[in-house]
Amino acid sequence: MSFKSIAIAGAQSPIGKAVVLALANTAGVSSLVLTRAATPRPAFLPKSVAHAGIDYANVDATEEVLREHKVEVVICAINSYAILEQIPLADAAKAAGVQLFVPSEFGTNIERLPKDDTTMFLQEKVKVAEHLEAIGLPYLRIFTGIFHEWVQELVGYVVNKKVNLVHSVQGDTPFASATCDDIGGFVAHVVTHHPLSTLANKCLRIEGDRLTLNGLGAILDAPVEKVDEVPAGGQVPSVFLGQAQILIETGRHDMEKSWFEGDSVGVKNGMWEGHHWTSYKEYLKL
Repeated sequence: MSFKSIAIAGAQSPIGKAVVLALANTAGVSSLVLTRAATPRPAFLPKSVAHAGIDYANVDATEEVLREHKVEVVICAINSYAILEQIPLADAAKAAGVQLFVPSEFGTNIERLPKDDTTMFLQEKVKVAEHLEAIGLPYLRIFTGIFHEWVQELVGYVVNKKVNLVHSVQGDTPFASATCDDIGGFVAHVVTHHPLSTLANKCLRIEGDRLTLNGLGAILDAPVEKVDEVPAGGQVPSVFLGQAQILIETGRHDMEKSWFEGDSVGVKNGMWEGHHWTSYKEYLKL
C-alpha cells in the first residue's frame, strides 16, 4: 500500500463521492472530507470518514487541518466553478508536508495545452497545473475523456432523441469515456496501491470505453444530424456543448493519441489490477 491518510475536496460531486466510498472500503486508510466551512457534514459519509469545514482562502488554517489529520495526499474532485480554489489549497498542502496532490482534471487531456488555446474552464486547469509545478508540490493528473453520465447531454439526445453535432465536427475521431464510479475507484486505488515514485508528477490516461460521436447513433438508435448549436437540456449551455464536441474532434479526448515527443501515450487502466471497466453499452443497461 502507498498512502494511508487522504483528504478529499469536492466529495459531493459524483467522482468525489466515488473516491470517498472506495477509500472507506480500503483497509488501513483514513479519509478526511473537506467542505466549505458553512457546509454541514455530507449525509452519505460513512462514520469512519472524518469531516472538516474550511475557508479555501485561509491557507494557514487549512494547513493546520491537514497537519492535524497527518494528510499525505489531497484529492480534488471539485466542480468547474471552483477550479482556481485549488491554488490556495495546494499552498496549504505544500506547507503541511502533503506528498501528493491530485487536481480536479478528470476530462480533457490538457497536458502541454497552451493557456490561450482553449476555453476559460480549461485555461484555469492549466493554471492550477502550472502552480503545482511552481511550488514543487508533486502532482498526479488523471485524464478520463467524457463521463458516460454526460454523453447523452453532450449530443443533445436528452432534448430531442437525436445525436446533434455542430457543423464543424465530422464525428469520427475516437474519444474515451468512463463512468464516474470507475474514475473515482481508479483514483482511490492508485493512491493506495502504488508508491509515490510511480505517481509523482505523472499524467495518467484511462478509458472505460472508446467511442465516436457518429457511432453514438447506432448505440442510442438515434439519427445523427448537423446543427448550428447543440440543444441544451441540462445546466450546461449550448456553447459549451459545442466546444466540447470540437475538443473531441481535435483528439484531446483520445487517450491513445500522442501530442509531443516523449508523450507517455496509452491508457493506464492496468494500474487497477483485475478491474472490469464499464462499457457505455453496459452503462445504458444499468
